[in-house]
Amino acid sequence: MPITVNVSKPADGVGLVVFTDPPKNFGTPELAAKIIAARDELLAAGCRVWVLASDTPGYFICHWSLNSIVDRFSVPPTERAVPGAPRAAFEDIGWGPMISIAVNNGQAWGGGSELSWACDLRIAAESATYGQPEVALGIIPGGGGTTRLAKLIGPVRCMELILDGRPMTAQRALDIGAINKVVPDDKLREEAIAWAAHIAQWPAWALDACKRSLKDGMDLPMEAARRNEQQIFAQAAQREDAIEIMRAAQAKYDAGADSFDAIGIPRG
Repeated sequence: MPITVNVSKPADGVGLVVFTDPPKNFGTPELAAKIIAARDELLAAGCRVWVLASDTPGYFICHWSLNSIVDRFSVPPTERAVPGAPRAAFEDIGWGPMISIAVNNGQAWGGGSELSWACDLRIAAESATYGQPEVALGIIPGGGGTTRLAKLIGPVRCMELILDGRPMTAQRALDIGAINKVVPDDKLREEAIAWAAHIAQWPAWALDACKRSLKDGMDLPMEAARRNEQQIFAQAAQREDAIEIMRAAQAKYDAGADSFDAIGIPRG
């Protein structure tokens, strides 16, 4: 069956990218290119949050296609293709102002895990697993498994995971801070879209500013990160639309509202 990638907008400000390449959703340059194109389509449509999900039962991405790795590295270096789409999928999928949410409905090993680590947020079904089994193949994780994952969970736990090779359950991934949410299998897509819709209600410029400040700061020394944070804070706070929101919130406080009602944060 051919690779299919479908794009929809299930809620205001939310884009949904659903892909399938049965039977196991191996990661390939073609699939990566289609996912990136779908993301760019949603960005152009004005979405604030986008959700990446699989329609192949039991698989997010099994792992990166071994054939594609062998085909590339079994020839002399001067004859190898440039990284292209796979590199873009791992390094750039979280690029830009939209918030990205990876939805793991089953197995996400190797490149499947790394595609998840590259997104801003991660939600998984109770039956889902994550893993970096590359050591068993005589290689190492090459899409962020030794770098991005180490920033998420720390070098000690990352070293354990990549040397052990065995997968971890979704609950274990949640416990160590690799993912954000675990939900019942039959509620996964519904919960992911609801979460995305909740985030998408906030001003687009604020979402972008939060993301830039956090991601930029992770790669900077603390003093430089704080300067960067203050600069991005000032850029947001001086916007006329942000000033109007803050003035309206203060007026509600002055009228006796509590913080939930004044700021507009849903209860519960």
